[in-house]
Amino acid sequence: MLLTTAFVLHVLSGALWTGATLYVVYATLPRATDGTLGRAAFVDAAHRLLMLTRWTGVVLPVTGAYMVWRLYTPLDLLATTGRGWAVLAMLSLWGVMNGLVELGVLRMRREIDPDLGWGRYMAEGFPVDALAGVGGVPGSARLASVARPYLLASGGLAVLLLVDAALLAGGIPG
Repeated sequence: MLLTTAFVLHVLSGALWTGATLYVVYATLPRATDGTLGRAAFVDAAHRLLMLTRWTGVVLPVTGAYMVWRLYTPLDLLATTGRGWAVLAMLSLWGVMNGLVELGVLRMRREIDPDLGWGRYMAEGFPVDALAGVGGVPGSARLASVARPYLLASGGLAVLLLVDAALLAGGIPG
């Protein structure tokens, strides 16, 4: 029962996170880049993606570690089987994707507040109210341009992560 619960939480969290990433990359980033999406709407989408990234950054490793413990003991199964390599690839994609989302939103936030420290950024993220009271706030096109490479790369990794998950679900030979 616990393993099934871990699978359900893992798959739902991963689907929500990759879906949100692809939505931001596909639906909001192009509109913010060309200036047809307002700054507040784009910042809100990026902040929500960041918060979802952080939430799944807890759920995915906890459930994933439990599944690895249950399914890949002894741990050398991770390095000696096709399924193990797929799990390691998933872990790597997850880590890099998390970092790219964090860096993209951090770059956006530093366009507003260049002296922003890492601690304050980690505590706040990039809420829309960070735009208030700041003179000379860059528009959505500028914010999108600094985040674009990071968000595009995270979108590409989201696709790879989904392909990896499908291969695991489809039964890669062990």
